[in-house]
Amino acid sequence: MVVRADEADRRRLNDLFVELCRIESPSGHEAACAARVRAELEGLGLAVEADPAGNLLARIAGPGDAAVMLCAHLDTVKLEAPVEPALVEGGWENANDGILGADNKAAVAMLLAVAHRARTAPPPIGLELLFTVSEEVGLVGAQAFDLSALRSRFGFVFDHATPIGEIVLAAPTYYRLEADFRGAAAHAGIRPERGRSAIAAAAAAVAAMRLGRLDDETTANVGRIAGGGES
Repeated sequence: MVVRADEADRRRLNDLFVELCRIESPSGHEAACAARVRAELEGLGLAVEADPAGNLLARIAGPGDAAVMLCAHLDTVKLEAPVEPALVEGGWENANDGILGADNKAAVAMLLAVAHRARTAPPPIGLELLFTVSEEVGLVGAQAFDLSALRSRFGFVFDHATPIGEIVLAAPTYYRLEADFRGAAAHAGIRPERGRSAIAAAAAAVAAMRLGRLDDETTANVGRIAGGGES
C-alpha cells in the first residue's frame, strides 16, 4: 500500500535537499557529501559500507531475502558559482548564476527519505541504497563498485529529468579515444605540398565524429585520417 507523504515528510525532504545542495561535491571531491549521507543513514540505525572508491551502500531489511537496489550519485559537475538554494514559484533554483546540484542530489535526498519512511513503514521487500561517486566524469564510481556486494537481482538508478513514471532502459555507451597525429615538415618555399599538418589532421578527425558519436564509421574515418589518408 502506498502512503502519501505528510507535511513533515515534505519539509524534511526539502530541508535535506537544500542542505545537500549547499555541500560542494564536484566529481572527485564528494567526501563531505558522502559524510553527510552516511551520518543521516547511521542516525537511522543503518550500517553503511564504503568501498575504496568512495561509494556507499546501506541495506534496509525486508520480510524475505529478496531485495531491490536504488541508486543515486553524490557528485555534480564543476561549480561555476556558490550554491544558494532559493525557492522560486514552488521550485528550487540557485540564487547565483550556476548549477543547483539537483543532478543528482534530488535523488540522494529522495533515497534518504525512503530510509526515513522505512523506520515507520517497513518496505515489503529489502532495499539496498547505493550512492556512487564520480558519475559525471564517466561513471567512475559505478565501474569501480563490486557488484558481488549486492544481494539485489535488479535495481533502479534515479538520474534522469523525465516525468514521474517514465523509465529509461538504455543509454549511449561512454568511450574514450586516444590518437596520435604526427605531421611532416617541408620547406614552405620549395615543396610545401610535401608537408603534413598534425593540427589539420586532428581537426579533420574531430569533424568526422558525427554529432560527437563514436560509431564504426567514425572510428574508420578517424583511423584513416590518423594513418595518413588526409592531411
